[in-house]
Amino acid sequence: MEPQVKSHSILIVDDIPENVSLLEAILCSEYTIRTATQGREAIESALNMPPDLILLDVMLPTMNGYDVCKALKTEVSTQGIPVIFVTALLDPGDEIRGFEAGGVDYITKPVIGTIVRSRVKAHLALKDEQDGLEEWNGNLKKRLLQSIANIRIKTDALMSAEERASDLHGYVQSIELLSGVFELMNDHFGAAARAVSELAGDAARKMELPAEYVAKVRLAGLLHDAGTLGAGRSSSEKQETEITPNELKEYQSHPVQGQELFASLEELLDVGLMVRCHHEAYDGSGFPDGIHGDDIPLGARLIAIADFIEHAARSVATERAEYALMNVRLLAGTRFDPRLISHFTMISRVMYFDKKTSDGVKEVEVQPGDLICGMQLSRNLSNDAGVLLLQKSDILDSAGIALIRHNSRMNTLSRNGVWMIVCY
Repeated sequence: MEPQVKSHSILIVDDIPENVSLLEAILCSEYTIRTATQGREAIESALNMPPDLILLDVMLPTMNGYDVCKALKTEVSTQGIPVIFVTALLDPGDEIRGFEAGGVDYITKPVIGTIVRSRVKAHLALKDEQDGLEEWNGNLKKRLLQSIANIRIKTDALMSAEERASDLHGYVQSIELLSGVFELMNDHFGAAARAVSELAGDAARKMELPAEYVAKVRLAGLLHDAGTLGAGRSSSEKQETEITPNELKEYQSHPVQGQELFASLEELLDVGLMVRCHHEAYDGSGFPDGIHGDDIPLGARLIAIADFIEHAARSVATERAEYALMNVRLLAGTRFDPRLISHFTMISRVMYFDKKTSDGVKEVEVQPGDLICGMQLSRNLSNDAGVLLLQKSDILDSAGIALIRHNSRMNTLSRNGVWMIVCY
């Protein structure tokens, strides 16, 4: 029988030998175990050979576990290591202090083997997932830098002196190359990125903006959400009511992380700024900087509209373009620049073309999480008990949306979606 491969290492830190021996006996069959009996020794061991997880006693001589954890979180090589405190302290204040120091969990003494194994397994799985996302994001940046470099070399060799005065050809080729990268993604992320790039770029072209700027808008549209690959991409797929404060904070950092992809490319710094600002709102209520109006780069304002249209159009099965355009108009002047919306009308109708039904019915079934204020019901809405919640032709406000979402969460609606009128 072949020996089991131990893919993860765990550092156990405790000054009592019996405690170390017990934890080691619980975990040694699945993981490689290292030990330390003092805080300084633990820090030195982690810096020399970073473990995948640390089980850390709080009551250590000379330097307590909280200070050890804080020290580890200040070092680049160890700040991502999950630290689980193992302690007999039961005061809630001690638990809070541990989380503030950077710990991810608590295990109380006397330890129970099944609890230790399950907590360790769960936090190692989370770390593996985060490491995978960071590696993907890092590789994406490397591919982008290498692609731009290769394109620049080929373009210099092929273009005439007059053409070299503009980087347009390089931008176009980089867009095509990166589109190929996204083709390898079989999920919604790749398809949505390409759609946003096409919508925003076509709108910029319709506005008769310079060809080079149009190409930059297309590139920024393609990579507008690349930062989510390393900052809570899964949280971006949740409804607002389901996302935790920590997930929201992490998700709202993704425009900044996306901008960092372009930090070392001086000729594409304005593309990075478009990526950074694509979640800014026209009235200043957006993120990450809360800027408003024309202070938001034009390309970012176009991408914001394109991103919203793509999400709205993909959330319904019929009348996709009209439903998306109606929603954008409802948010004109608050979330979106009202002067830009008309440029997306025909572009959206072409991209999301639906054959019209012979009966001419203009309504769509909308999921509760996609409802916004100003929508109008096309049918009465009742719960499973037959109680009328809202009437046909009612205009949704925040209270009506809250009522629908509450009943949806309670599974008291006869169907998942709500039928809404589409206004052309």
